[in-house]
Amino acid sequence: MLHGSLAAKLASITQALSNAERGNIAANKKNSELSQTLLALAEETRPQSMEDIDNPKLRDQVEVVEREVKDLRRKTKILKGLVSGTIVGSGIDWAADDALCELVMDDEDG
Repeated sequence: MLHGSLAAKLASITQALSNAERGNIAANKKNSELSQTLLALAEETRPQSMEDIDNPKLRDQVEVVEREVKDLRRKTKILKGLVSGTIVGSGIDWAADDALCELVMDDEDG
């Protein structure tokens, strides 16, 4: 009976973990979509070239922000790789779950 009880608790905890991972994946996907929207909006409002910005102080700020965006894109790519590796290495049947499969197979279009 003890083994059955422990097995049931393990199954329950495994299911809760799987549900939490799905929630985290959904939140990450939504965050990614919102980030892409934000980047698209920022790109629309961006001047055609740095020469279009007359104020040198503003030009310097734009350059700093562009460097930060570049760094954040690099970090995002690294994190996507870590998430994919964690999912694959976890032993979860990610191929059977559309959300997990999409994360693992993400071709990083953005």
